[in-house]
Order: sequence, then structure tokens, then C-alpha cells
Amino acid sequence: MTTALPQPATTSLAPGCPTCAGRPGERLYSIGTGQPRDLAKADAAVLGNGAHVHQSLPDDQYVVVRPVTDTEAGQS
Repeated sequence: MTTALPQPATTSLAPGCPTCAGRPGERLYSIGTGQPRDLAKADAAVLGNGAHVHQSLPDDQYVVVRPVTDTEAGQS
């Protein structure tokens, strides 16, 4: 499933995403939306561990993200 983001893909939050559930996300991969197979390429980049695809409408990109867990949130 792809969740459309109202803000640019540079943000780590997607308030409307049920998978992220309000948690920040780690950006793993991004690809433009200009070619017919770009969503399939973004879907192929999903690696498990909660990774999924967001669509950033303002900058025309699909972004593969993984929600950051509570234990990871305080680590750098």
C-alpha cells in the first residue's frame, strides 16, 4: 500500500499512515514518479521490518520508509 504524503518526502513523519502510526520513519530509498513502473520499483525496494512506500506529492517521489521503534528513537 502507498500512503500519499501532503508534505515533501524530506520529512520523516507521515501523520496519515496507519503503518507508521505517528512514529517517525527512517528513509531507506526514494524514486521519482515519472515512469509507469516507478511504483513497482519502489515496492521492490521494500525489505521487511515494517518497510513500506509513501508517495510524496509535492516533489513527485515514492519513498520507502521504515517506522523507527521506540527503542531506536533515542539512539543516534
